[in-house]
Amino acid sequence: MRRTLFVLMLVSVLLTGCNGLSKMKTLSNRVRYQANPNPVETMDDKVVVKFTGQIPEKYFAKNCAVFIQPVFSWEGGNIPLEPITLKGEHVDGDGTIVNYAKGGRFTYSDMFDFKPGMETGRVTLNPIGYKASHTNEDARFMDDILHTNKGVEFGTVLLSDGVNNTSSWVDIKGNISIAPINYNKTQGIVETADIYFLNGTSNLDWNFEMNRKFDSYNTLQSLKRIMLEQGLPKQISITGWASPEGEETANVGVSKNRADIATAQLNKILDEVLTIMAKRAKVKPQDVEYYKYQQLKKLIITTRAAGEDWVHFVVMVEASEIQDKHAIINIVETQQNVLKREQMIRNMADTYEELRTEIFPSLRRAQIALYYSEARKTDAELAKQASLNPVKLSFDELMYAAYINYNYDTKLKYYKWATENHPSEWAAWNNAGAVAFYIDSIDEAERYLNVARDLNPHNPDVLNNTGLLYLAKKDYSLAKYYFEEAKRQGSSDADANIPILNLKRGNYREAQKVLKGNNCTYNLAFAQLMNDETGTAIRTLDCCLDQNADVNYLRAVAFARLGDKVNCLKNLKASIDEKYDYKRKAMVDTEFREYWDDAEFKQIIKLW
Repeated sequence: MRRTLFVLMLVSVLLTGCNGLSKMKTLSNRVRYQANPNPVETMDDKVVVKFTGQIPEKYFAKNCAVFIQPVFSWEGGNIPLEPITLKGEHVDGDGTIVNYAKGGRFTYSDMFDFKPGMETGRVTLNPIGYKASHTNEDARFMDDILHTNKGVEFGTVLLSDGVNNTSSWVDIKGNISIAPINYNKTQGIVETADIYFLNGTSNLDWNFEMNRKFDSYNTLQSLKRIMLEQGLPKQISITGWASPEGEETANVGVSKNRADIATAQLNKILDEVLTIMAKRAKVKPQDVEYYKYQQLKKLIITTRAAGEDWVHFVVMVEASEIQDKHAIINIVETQQNVLKREQMIRNMADTYEELRTEIFPSLRRAQIALYYSEARKTDAELAKQASLNPVKLSFDELMYAAYINYNYDTKLKYYKWATENHPSEWAAWNNAGAVAFYIDSIDEAERYLNVARDLNPHNPDVLNNTGLLYLAKKDYSLAKYYFEEAKRQGSSDADANIPILNLKRGNYREAQKVLKGNNCTYNLAFAQLMNDETGTAIRTLDCCLDQNADVNYLRAVAFARLGDKVNCLKNLKASIDEKYDYKRKAMVDTEFREYWDDAEFKQIIKLW
C-alpha cells in the first residue's frame, strides 16, 4: 500500500513538473521583454544591449528554470551574448529567483565591439525552459541546455531591430597645438613704405583716410632720405595686396595694379635720388643718364602681385581684440577652399563688420621695402623652394613655409622634411605629428609625437597633441593624463579638448556644462542632442561657422527626432551633396527608420 502511494505521489510530481513547463511554453507570449533603448545603441564604439523582462503572476513554475541568451545577428555572423538564468522558488544554484504567485521583473545588460555593417543587426532571444532541482551552472550556450537538460524552446523573440550608432559621431579632432614659428619675415629690411587704397580700386589718393592716418606720403619720401644717407640698397621689393573679400581672381588683378602704382612712385624717387647722387659725384651733365643706368643695373628690384593677404590677415586678427578671433583663425587654417572660407567668415555678421572696419582697410595696400643686407624670401619664393629643394631652406624658413600653406597634406610634407633635415628640433616633430593626426594618419602621428616627447617631454604643445593621439586610439585614461599635464603646463588647447573625453564616455551632461563656453560648435550641439535637447541642438547647429556635411547630417537627425520630414530631408540632401558617403550611412541609420519606405527619402539616398 505504501509502495503504491509513493508511486502515485512520484507520478503526480512528474506530471506537475511537465505540466508546469508546458504551461510556461504555451503562455510564454505573456512574458514582456523591452529593450532600453529600442533599437539598441552604441557607446564608446561598443554595442550596448540592455533590456528588462516582466514575468506575469502564476506563470513561473517552482521547479523549473529558464536559460536566456540574447544573440546579435547581422550579415557578418552571429554573436551569442552573456546568458542569464531565471529559476523557480524550489530550484537551487545560480540564477534570479522568480516568485510563482507574484511573478517578477529582471534586468539584463551586456556589450560587444561595434563593427561597420552592424547597423542593420538584430538582437533576438529564444528562452529555453527546463525542469531542474539545480540550475546548470556550466551551461554557456543554448545547445548545452537543449542536450544536457532536455530543454524546451519557448520561441524566438525579437528584442531590437537595428543598432543606433549616433553616439560615435563625436568630433575628436579637437584643438591641435602647432609650435610657434620663429621666422622673422622682416629681417634685413631697413625701411618700408605702404600706400593704401580704397576697397576694390588701385587709384592713388594721398588724401585717402588710411594714407592720412599713416602719413603714407611722407613715409614714402623718407625712403629718399635713407638712400641719400646710406646709398642704394642691395634689393628693393614691391608687393601689392588685396583684402580677402570678393572674387579672388579680381583681387589678384587689383593687387597687381597697386604694385604698379607703387613701382611708378619708386621710379620717381629713384630718379630724384640718382640725380642728387650724380651731382655729388660731380658727374658731367651729359653723362648723368648713363650714370643712372649703371647704378640701376646693380640694383635688384622685384615686383609681385600677392593677391589676397591671408597671412597678414591672420597676424592682425590674432593681435586684435575681436571676440571670435580664434574661431576666425581656425577657419582660415582648416578651410582650404578660399570661397568657402570667405563665406564662412562673412556668415559671422557682427564679427565680419569688425573685420570690415578694423582689419581689411590695412590690407588694401602696396609696400616698398629697402634691403641693405640679404633680404628674406617672399612667401611665394619660400613655397617654391620648399617644394623643389627643401634642403636649401633654413629650419625657420621651412617651418614658416609649412605654416603659411593651407593644404594639410603639403603642410605635413614640409614638416616631415624639417624632421629629416633638422632631427634635433622638437617643434618639427610636434607639428608633423599634429598635422598627421588632423588628417587621420594616426600611426604616423604617433611616430612623430613619440620623438617630440623624447626631445621635449614637458612641452604643453607636445602633451596636448599626445592626448589627442590617445583619444583617437581609445585609450581614454592616457588621453586624460596627457590633457591634464598639458593644461598644467599652460595649454589652452588641452582645456578645450578635455570635454571630448566625456562625450566619448557618454557623460553628455558633464560635457555640455564645459562646452557651453564654446558656443556654435558641433560638439556642443551633439551633447545637446544626446541630452534630448533637440531644439537647442538645432539652434546651435544653425550658428556653427562651418555649415559642412557633418553639421547638416546631425541637423537632419535632430529634425527626424522631431518628426519634421521636410527639414530632415532638406538637411540630409545638403549633407549628401557635399559628402557622398552619407548616402550609405543614411540607408542603414536607424535615426531615419521612419522614412526608409518614403519615396523622397529613397530618391535622396539612391546610389548612382
